[in-house]
Amino acid sequence: MLEKQFRPDLLYNRIVHYYIDKKGYSKTKANNIARSVVQKEAQRRTCKNQECGHLSHDHIRNAETCLVADCQCGQFSN
Repeated sequence: MLEKQFRPDLLYNRIVHYYIDKKGYSKTKANNIARSVVQKEAQRRTCKNQECGHLSHDHIRNAETCLVADCQCGQFSN
């Protein structure tokens, strides 16, 4: 099964609006929180295999294969 593509811009906007609208934080503080969350999510979704480094949506989880044609990755490493 393919994983949904990671869209950092959408995640960033949703987090900023949540913290400004719902929590009443300043724009600066909301932007800092959003930046931190997006960076952590990107790291979590990146293959830790030295030869790969592609995002998890570029892998087929069941077959543990990378979808990028010229990549030698054998499986997604967390």
